[in-house]
Amino acid sequence: MLSSVKTTTPYTPRIAVIGEEQQPLLLVDDFWPEPNQLLQYALQQGAVNPATGLYPGLRSPAPPIFGQRVLAQLAPHIQHVFGLTAARIQRVESYYAMVATPVAQLSAWQCIPHFDRPKPDDLAIVYYLCHAQQGGTSFYRHRRSGFEAITPERQAAYQRSLSDDFQQYGTPKGYINGDNAMFARIAQVPARFNRLLLYRCSSLHSGDIATDYPFDLDPRSGRFTITAFITARD
Repeated sequence: MLSSVKTTTPYTPRIAVIGEEQQPLLLVDDFWPEPNQLLQYALQQGAVNPATGLYPGLRSPAPPIFGQRVLAQLAPHIQHVFGLTAARIQRVESYYAMVATPVAQLSAWQCIPHFDRPKPDDLAIVYYLCHAQQGGTSFYRHRRSGFEAITPERQAAYQRSLSDDFQQYGTPKGYINGDNAMFARIAQVPARFNRLLLYRCSSLHSGDIATDYPFDLDPRSGRFTITAFITARD
């Protein structure tokens, strides 16, 4: 049984801006009062499914209380850092997530940084229930276009630039984890147990999956996270 949302904030959120486009990040350590509750909840649920979309692994629903705590604790910081007022927040969707797709089974799109949505007002969260050795999250600049975030106005030009990249450099292989011919890493946030990272859904980013990543599917020892999305009203 998960405890109710508490109103105390034992942490101090940290704010960063990254890259040439000065995209904001919000970082909160020690976010959940008893993080092992979230692990136990996941272990008791049992039902996991292959993720839809680009996520290269497994997902299952996280408890609604996670999103409730995000809004209860972080709404003022979200407004300050991202300009998103509480009145404009429509919903929060939260999922347990674990990378599970072998390199040989990745699509080309899973081998490059991605954006979750081309909507700067929508926000993404990665909450780590794992440690530094399981890999954090990095943010990237697309070299050919210079884009660090993808908006509706940029989306078509970005797709054309990627097509040119694939023709010049070939189809990408394996998980990206640092600079390559197509992308430059502009920031890296290490994983840390009970750390929450919040950023715009439009930012280009990728998990740091090392070449020797063990594909450990035990939530107690693998790269186990909660991913969440805050949807803004238009």
